[in-house]
Amino acid sequence: MKNDTTSASISDDYILHLFHLQKEQIDSFQVNHQDDGVHVRIKLTPKTTSCPVCGFPTSKVKSYVHKRITHSMLNTEACYIDYQARRYICPACNKTFYEDNPFTFKGMKISLLTVYNVLRDLKNPADTFKSVAQRNHISSTYAMSIFDKNFQISRRKLPEYLNIDEVYSFKSENSSYVCVLLDFNSQNVIDLLPGRKKSELINYFSFIPREERCAVKAVSIDLWETYRIVAKMMFPNAAIAADKFHLIQELNRRVDKVRLRTMNQLKNYKLMDLKNADAASIEKAERMRKQYYLYKKFNWLLFTNDPAYTDPNREKKYNKVLQGYYNYNDILHYMCLYNPELEEAMNLKDRMIYFYKNSDLDNARKDINELISAFRDCKVPEISSFANTMTRWKTEIINSFIVTNEHGRKINSGIIENRNRTIKCIKHNSNGYTNWKRFRNRVLYVLNKDTTYHLYPKEGENENEQ
Repeated sequence: MKNDTTSASISDDYILHLFHLQKEQIDSFQVNHQDDGVHVRIKLTPKTTSCPVCGFPTSKVKSYVHKRITHSMLNTEACYIDYQARRYICPACNKTFYEDNPFTFKGMKISLLTVYNVLRDLKNPADTFKSVAQRNHISSTYAMSIFDKNFQISRRKLPEYLNIDEVYSFKSENSSYVCVLLDFNSQNVIDLLPGRKKSELINYFSFIPREERCAVKAVSIDLWETYRIVAKMMFPNAAIAADKFHLIQELNRRVDKVRLRTMNQLKNYKLMDLKNADAASIEKAERMRKQYYLYKKFNWLLFTNDPAYTDPNREKKYNKVLQGYYNYNDILHYMCLYNPELEEAMNLKDRMIYFYKNSDLDNARKDINELISAFRDCKVPEISSFANTMTRWKTEIINSFIVTNEHGRKINSGIIENRNRTIKCIKHNSNGYTNWKRFRNRVLYVLNKDTTYHLYPKEGENENEQ
């Protein structure tokens, strides 16, 4: 067994700094490399201290007690502080008590640095309790206990501009969705709720003071009717806005249905007997084959909003199936060339994007009425029925043009969708949570940059199931 010893009398400020100690605090200090890790044997300098019962000063030592403290100073191997704890006795009342030490909290077997490292590492959504525990050479249960004792995160005050959305991330007896409340301007998560049912949301918001709910100016939601009902009931002064990304997403689904219907029709080229076919039939089958190939491989071009892909001046590359040089703009044109229905659907999709890009709160009502008429006149069944959706949510669509700050920022759910991805990351990396309180606190801790932990944990709260 290798045994290296370093004395505190040697001027080695760096080693002492790793343990947050000053030389005058140390009576003896030895570092030993053993099979299970690095062991640091420490005895503190004796000093006169006051009895915690009667206050009488004493320096009389009754005994020394050996304590092993896990100290995650090193990443490569475990590190332990073998602390010779001095136990004093009061000559006035005979009370015995331990000296104060700078290594750990009372009753804990891990150092303050280990607690700090665990809480710091858990700020990263990619880390799990298991990975953090292994890095700091403690058990997963202990890592959960540290987190639970240091976090009791309360709901934040409702903002003027509120986002409400759900994410599939926590499965309980009543729901598999988590409802997320977000401050649109500050981008902080206000709270997480373990369900999105109407009764649950009404019950939650009913406990928030009416004055606070009345201060909400606008609420952005997706196209789920429950959110609209709850928002009207709970936020009497708020304008309800339908998020544009969800509306465009619904339109994209309908455009995709047109594509899939066309693909199913083009499959017939596989059944055509071309052995004795004439030139026209062979040409038709070849055109159908190329179209099927385009709809299957380049379907993403129908939904991209990146102008770099549809730039007509983009470099052209040879395509073996099409037997020619094409760029993405050519391919998109080819996809619509022999399909008037898909071309009409794409034109209306472009009009929808133009509406959101160029309208404002003053002219949105006029523009949306014209847009609804255009959709209603469309001959494509999947697209024409979208006019009913727009009519049902017309007021909320107009409200989505509400400006929330001096920079002209319009309310939308883009930020909350980003937060939802992080919540899914936390859930997937851990293979799910079963403890709602821990999951909620972990999400709020990770997502809100200004959320920190209590320096001294609350006693009596220890939940060890994940």
